[in-house]
Parts: sequence; structure tokens; C-alpha cells
Amino acid sequence: MIETSEPNDPGDPQQLSAELDRCANLIAHAAHMGIPVRDADMAAVRAAREALELGAASRLTRDAFYAAMHRIACDAQYPDPRIAEDLNRCGDLVSYAAQAGKPICESDIACLSVARAAQHDVAWDAMTEALFYGGMSRIARVVSPIIAETAGAEARKGARQAIKLYTWASFGLAFLVVSLSCLLFVVDQISTDVSKVVEQNDAMALSMHNLLQAHRANIIAAKEKGEDAVQQLQNSQPALQIKQSLQQFATNNRQLYADVKRTEAIRQFFFIGEADSPYKPKCASSRVLADKRDSELNVSLGRPMGAAGKADPTVNWNCDADNRRRALEVDLPLLGTGSWKESAGSRSERTWRPEDAVEQGFQKIAVYQDIRAMATNDRDVILAFVGAITSFLLPVLYAWLGACAAILRQLSADTSASLFHPEHSTVANRAHITTAVIVGISIGLFSKLLHEGVEFSPLAVAFVAGYASDKFFAFIDRLVSAIFPARVPGRTEAAAPLAPKKPQPRADTARAAQ
Repeated sequence: MIETSEPNDPGDPQQLSAELDRCANLIAHAAHMGIPVRDADMAAVRAAREALELGAASRLTRDAFYAAMHRIACDAQYPDPRIAEDLNRCGDLVSYAAQAGKPICESDIACLSVARAAQHDVAWDAMTEALFYGGMSRIARVVSPIIAETAGAEARKGARQAIKLYTWASFGLAFLVVSLSCLLFVVDQISTDVSKVVEQNDAMALSMHNLLQAHRANIIAAKEKGEDAVQQLQNSQPALQIKQSLQQFATNNRQLYADVKRTEAIRQFFFIGEADSPYKPKCASSRVLADKRDSELNVSLGRPMGAAGKADPTVNWNCDADNRRRALEVDLPLLGTGSWKESAGSRSERTWRPEDAVEQGFQKIAVYQDIRAMATNDRDVILAFVGAITSFLLPVLYAWLGACAAILRQLSADTSASLFHPEHSTVANRAHITTAVIVGISIGLFSKLLHEGVEFSPLAVAFVAGYASDKFFAFIDRLVSAIFPARVPGRTEAAAPLAPKKPQPRADTARAAQ
């Protein structure tokens, strides 16, 4: 592009006349190349020439002329757009060579200077073009492998933008991967805890059920003997075993219920499944049911039937905090009898029946059935969601993160060596990201083949494959060659047909007798 700075003496008529001649040549060049010139710029040039002829060129007229000349020079791009661009590129190469300390022949720099002067004076000719491109070729050999596109200001600006883009992308991916990994860790801990507690309580529920049945039979037998026999049952060996089992069973119930609440929070956060577990009991609609005794929660122990011959409806223990606490905790004292005040200084007394401990044990078993159903349902739903994330989403994210790491390393190396090409690097980086995503989707199909006896997690393989996706596709090429080998056409030796043997003439065996 032609430089159109104002002369030192803007009022010099000769300088203005020379600039008008240059502008006329630019307008003629634009007309020859078919480049349109704005009407306002043409009017400004005519006004400046008329003012020069009249000797009344004001500063306002000169300013309008130089602005118009600048726009005309930008549009015309003398001598043509390609040469004007090459002049700028050659200047970038010379600037890089000077900063990097690479020696350049002065004659080559002189060729560039002559070409710039010819462009400025609108005096470009074939000899100038030949000298310029010869000098530019020698300069390019000196600074190789640096080229003009990687040495200019646009390349440095593009490199900064690319580094910023992929840095933020890496931060976002790392945050997402870490968040999902933490979620997977929490879910794994909860599912392990649920499985462990369920296994313990499943084994304990049957034995405790049998102990409670036997203890109820003992209570019935002791009542026939008298009150002293009932009192002695409190510290018998079966009673002590029931106390220990009931305490451990209730503790496991509380732990399992806490796991249920955590899994429900995770499901609601990710909108997985229904709002409530399908096994969760429905809350009672009547306050009468909500005020029933804790011994009547979710279990019928053979109490008298109602008038209609049906057992009294049970209350959902999970509807309010009080019922939930009574269902999950054990009433003290265990296996007690007689009267007991609920709190210090309270006038209300509660009478303990020997059967209350049995009913409380069966209640805990009934509550456990609800908690177990909710816990296993939530665990299965969460594990299915986690399995989908682990198998499909995380490999893609890890491969993408590996690709970003490789791109950032390449950008750092290219920037320091002035090898970043704005166009080629952008295409290569996008292709790397795309192939990394493809690798992340399909890496699970080849994980066993890629391990080769070394234990790697699928996510580690996805990260490495995304980092070096070209190596992965080279492996795919070798696999294709092994599965579908190229057929080598066999050599068909064209055998020449054998000529039939001519029968040899038989020799006369007998000669005529003389």
C-alpha cells in the first residue's frame, strides 16, 4: 500500500502538484484494473487541482485531498493487490531477520527499498518487479523455515488469541472433568455403603425376626407364671441378644436412610428419574392417622380388627420429622416394663408392656423394607446414570482435554519459533479437536487392543489418544491392513504353446536286392 503522508511544507504548491500527479496515476491505474473510485474522492481531487491552478489551495482543501488520496491508494493497491501484499510480507521477513540476527545481503534489502520507492512514486515496471522478487526469494531462503505469514503481526495476534481460546477451553474442560469425577467418587462411595448395609441388614432381619418370635412366646409363657417371671426376661440371654441386634439394626437403618437422602439429592440435581422413589410410602391425608402411636407404624401385629373386619390402616413413618425419628430410633429402655416418665419433671407417664419391644423390633424390620426398596432403587438409577457418563461422556471429555493440551504445547512451540500460521494452524487445531472427539467416542471399542498387557483405565487411554490422535489413527490403519490385507495379483506366466512334433520319416529297412 502506498504511503501518503503529508509533505513537510503543506503549503508548497510544487509538492501539492506532484501529489496530484501521483493521484492521477493511481486513478488511471484503478480505471485500468476495473477498481471503482468513490465520487466524493474524485470531487476532492478535482477541487484540489482547481484550487492549485487558482493559487488558492486552503488547508481544508489539502486535507480533503490527502484523505481522498489515501482511500484511493488503499482501493487501487498499486501495482496490483498481489504485489502490494508481497511487499508487506517481504517487509515482515526483513523485520524478523533483523530481530533474530540473521544476516541478509544489503543488495536484497536494496531491492525491497527500490520496489517500495517505485510503488510510492507509481513508477512500477518489469525490471523493478524482477529485482524485487529475486531479492525476496533470497531473503526467504535466509529466514527459512519462517515464512511471511508466520512472521507478521497478524500471526502474533492470532497466536495470542488461539492460546487464550484453548487455555479457557482447557480450564472449562478440567473443571467439568473434575466435577464429574468428584460426583462419580461420591456415588461410588454411597453405592458401596448401600450395598454393604443392605447385605448386613438382610442377614440380620431374618435372625432378629426369629428372636422376636421366640421372645414373644417366652413373654406369653412368663405371663402365665407371674409378674416376676416377666421381669426376669429383661436380662435373659435371648433378651440381651435382641437388644444388641435391635440397636445394630436401627443404626443400619439410619445410615441407609441417610444414603437415601443423598441419592435423592443427586437425582433431583440432575433431574434423573422421578421426584420421589416409586417405593416411597404415601403420606396419610388424615391427622387422625398421623397421631397414631409409633407401635402402629407400617406394621400390623395381630391387633383386633375393626368393625368392618379389616386391620387399622398404618401411618407413613416418612411424612413428618417426629414419626421419622420414632421409626428410625430405638425407644429406651429396651425391653423395659412398668411406668416411665417421658422427661424430667414431666407429669405424663408412659406404661411399657413386654410386647412393646417385640412390636418395636417388627416395626424396625417393616421400616427397613421401605428404606431398602428406596435405597436400592435410587442406587440403581444413579449407577445407570454414572455408567452412561463413564462410558460415553467422560472419554470424550478426556480426549478433548488431551487434544487441548497437545494444541497448547504446539502453540507455545510455534509462537516461540515464529511458526504459527493463522490459517493453517486454525484448520489443524480444529481437525485435531474433531478427531479427538471421534477417538473419545470410539476408544472403548479398542481399549483391550491398546492395553497390550498394561493396565490402563479407559479414561487414561482416552486422554492419551486425544493427545496423539494421529497415532491412534495410525494404529487404526495398521489394524485395517491386518484385517483386510491388500490382495497381490499373482503372476500369470504365459506359457508358449508347444509346437506339435513332426513325425520323423522312417528309414527304409530293406533295400532292393540286386
